[in-house]
Amino acid sequence: MKMKRTIALLLAGLMGISMAACGAKGTDGQDAGGNKTGAAGGSETQNNAGDAAGNGAKDGAGDADGAGSGTEPVLLKIWGGVPPEAGPQESVDRFNEAYQDRGIQAEYVYYVNDDNGNLKLETTLMAGEGVDAYMCYDERYLSKRIEGGMALDLTDLCERDGFDIKELFGEEMVTSYEYDGVFYCIPTKRDQYGMMLNKDMFDEAGIPIPTEWTYSEFREIAKQLTHGEGEQKVYGAFLNTQQNLLTTFQYFGVASLGGDWMYNEDGTATNFTDPVMVESAQLAYDMMNVDGSAPTHVDSVTQKLSCDGMFMNERTAMVPASWTVRNVKNLESYPHDFVTAFAPYPVPDNAEAPYIMGGVGDMLCINPKSPNVDACWEYVKWYSTEGVVPLAYGGRIPLCKSIDMDEVNEYFFRDAEGLLDEESAKYVMIVPRGSYAFPTISPNAAELGDILSEEMEAVLNGKKTVEQGLADAKERGDALLAK
Repeated sequence: MKMKRTIALLLAGLMGISMAACGAKGTDGQDAGGNKTGAAGGSETQNNAGDAAGNGAKDGAGDADGAGSGTEPVLLKIWGGVPPEAGPQESVDRFNEAYQDRGIQAEYVYYVNDDNGNLKLETTLMAGEGVDAYMCYDERYLSKRIEGGMALDLTDLCERDGFDIKELFGEEMVTSYEYDGVFYCIPTKRDQYGMMLNKDMFDEAGIPIPTEWTYSEFREIAKQLTHGEGEQKVYGAFLNTQQNLLTTFQYFGVASLGGDWMYNEDGTATNFTDPVMVESAQLAYDMMNVDGSAPTHVDSVTQKLSCDGMFMNERTAMVPASWTVRNVKNLESYPHDFVTAFAPYPVPDNAEAPYIMGGVGDMLCINPKSPNVDACWEYVKWYSTEGVVPLAYGGRIPLCKSIDMDEVNEYFFRDAEGLLDEESAKYVMIVPRGSYAFPTISPNAAELGDILSEEMEAVLNGKKTVEQGLADAKERGDALLAK
């Protein structure tokens, strides 16, 4: 099946507060919150969500009560890539308290959102037990799981309970997550991404915090901020390729290419040799292997480097992982006294950049093989309309329109005095700055990402030139799409 290319644009004036936070402790593709922070959301939020949904979360309770009316409550296994202490455990605790008299309880199962962690999740899903609901953080994985029968069609449940996903979460925000007109997930988080910066290092070098910048400006600043040798070396930037080889494409290049950056205009071929792709790949290669302003890919892999460790331990001035904000408040694990600031991602020098990297995330899915679908659906409705609120402490902004955003923002800035630069945090992470580059869920997205990653690894390791690696990726990717 060919992909129909769609880029959904959402103008800043039409959007609410937005931001992104993603990451797991020691890894960089996951989201995180912070330490346990007390109750939030409350019955008012739940009532608002119920009103917006018609016969939503509350009216569907009868089915769940029946499912858990025996002597033992139904125990749901909820898998997610956010460390429990970063918000999920508080959320689950609140759910269990609210539903203890209705025969449903939940247990949070943490998985690391990297290749191995996602393989573990999918292996468990295919085994048919051990997963009732799970979070998906990447459209490529989501597409693969939908096609593989690992995500439940939510149509009947939504119709039964009057749970209108487009009304609750914003039609313009969630339409891109329909797959052939069907929702297999509920996006629960509003995203807006950017660079995290060590403001103290910028101040010492006399460099103002950027509000916009190009690849060449980013590269030059990284060189200025690099100093030292050996184990004492401080890098200007860390590009996180050990976690995601597509960083400079997926986070930087989308400013010009839009959400479907891997495809040409009609979706019949890949976009891997586009000048923006070439410029993005060259940026990573040059910073690692020419300038020495970023750790090489080999060092990042063999030394098991991470955005959290590099940034919080002051071994780099910049990381492309604003989700690492959760650890700014985690002084027990990462004692520090520097101020963290934020900047938009750099954009290509030679192309227009009408988009920003962001949109929605944290796609919550139900395992079709779960024996507890009705009870699980109760959890999904509750979490998406109320239960996500505690995770704002670590930077997760709920998508549901009925949630009190003042409360969410209070969570985000709580315990951050002297640690976060509020002005740049609001500008980059919260206040809408432009049009989101929404991706389209597409067949072969996961396979195309794998192909490009393999060729990019060869480029970064010096086995192929940028031009040859991307040309080989295009040849392989186009052959895949032609099947």
